[in-house]
Amino acid sequence: MRPRVASGASFFLKTGMEEWFVIVNPVSGHGRGAREWPRIEKLLVKAGFDYTFNFSSSKYEAIDLADSAVRMGFRKIMVVGGDGTMHEVLNGLYRQQEVPMSDITVGVIPVGTGNDWVRHFGIPHDYQAAIDVILEGRIFHQDIIRARYQTPKGVGERVVANIAGIGLDASVIEAVDAAEKRGRKGRWTYLWCLIKTVLTHKSQPYEVEIDGRRIEYPAMFSAAVGNNRFNGGGLEQLPAALADDGLAEVMILGHLRLKAVPRALKSLLGGRINDIPEVENYRGRQVMFTSPQPRPVELDGELVGTTRAEFEVLPAALRVIVPSTF
Repeated sequence: MRPRVASGASFFLKTGMEEWFVIVNPVSGHGRGAREWPRIEKLLVKAGFDYTFNFSSSKYEAIDLADSAVRMGFRKIMVVGGDGTMHEVLNGLYRQQEVPMSDITVGVIPVGTGNDWVRHFGIPHDYQAAIDVILEGRIFHQDIIRARYQTPKGVGERVVANIAGIGLDASVIEAVDAAEKRGRKGRWTYLWCLIKTVLTHKSQPYEVEIDGRRIEYPAMFSAAVGNNRFNGGGLEQLPAALADDGLAEVMILGHLRLKAVPRALKSLLGGRINDIPEVENYRGRQVMFTSPQPRPVELDGELVGTTRAEFEVLPAALRVIVPSTF
């Protein structure tokens, strides 16, 4: 049977029962999404999936696609992309008001560059193996984090699937964005920008409030809030993070002198962030960062606004498919 186009939208419909809505990001993994989709589609057909699919043709379109899919009646969403696509799909599901997010099932076939979200859950990068995980259908109810921050238009709001960052984290994302605009793309871009930025980034004063407890930092180098362990393409920034304990893991890196940077960077790259003496760890349901001057805030690797930034855990809000070994 030939695919047909749904009225009023660029959806490519497979005949039969439309159980899954597949959102494909063609630019994930520096174009891997587009290149690999024909191969992935053949595997989906062979596995017997009934589905509708659509490409996200521009930034943020996956938000609209996920929102629209639920309003069209889909309750199973498959993401073919990376961390950025997952972030957008999650926010589309959060934005829609048709049904509770916990009624929607999300499966992921990773084709991104960093793939930190799937790394936390042990979802395989092999396409057939990832499809097998979805077929097995083991459900995990993941906590997500609602973030509020400042924008030129007022208070912005999004939800976080992985990790939010302030300080060095956000400065690195600024450097990555600038590098990509200059045409510098690839798996090592983040690492290069991290090394370059960590040598020039300056500590700033912040006040941090965790479940009502206020902590003053006259000089804070960086901070991360999340419920997954990895960011930046495999850097284990929150090694103790749990995705279903109802709490956000909070890492704060205090003032870091220039001479301490090589040691700290070695520990971070070696998966031993807690060996850095200036690191402090907390857990909480509500976390807030304020600063005398607005400082950038990143969510799941995307700059969204500035401080003041507030984070609140939404327990068991996301229904995802994970391997049986997780």
